[in-house]
Amino acid sequence: MSKKKMLGAACFLFFCSSFAVAETRKVSEIIASCTGVLSAEMEFAWLISDPDADEVQKQRDTFVELLQAMQNRSERKQLLAVRIDAKMAHATLLTIGLFGSDERRADWARRQAILYKNQCQSMLLDS
Repeated sequence: MSKKKMLGAACFLFFCSSFAVAETRKVSEIIASCTGVLSAEMEFAWLISDPDADEVQKQRDTFVELLQAMQNRSERKQLLAVRIDAKMAHATLLTIGLFGSDERRADWARRQAILYKNQCQSMLLDS
C-alpha cells in the first residue's frame, strides 16, 4: 500500500472514532459497507453516463484495498455479506431516487444516498 493510502487509512481510522456507528460496528464492517455503497454509486454512475464515474471507481478501489488489507481469513464471508447488503441497499436508494413515482419518497431516497456516499467519501483524503 502506498504512503498516500496508508495515510488515508490512518485518517480513516481517526474519522471512524468520531462516528457513533464505530462504537457498535467493527472498522472492517464500516469499510465493507463503504465499499458496497461506492460500488453501487460506481455502477449507477456508469448507468447514467456520469462524467464522475472514474473518480467514484477510484474511491471504491481504495476501499477495496483497505478492506483486503485489514480483513482476516475468518471474517471474509461475513464482510462480503456486509458489502453486498450495503451495495444492494444503496442501489435501491439510487433507483428509487431516480425512477420513483412518489416524489416525497424519491426525494428522501436521494438525500439518504447522498448522505451515505458523502460519509464514505469523507473518510478518504483525496475526496
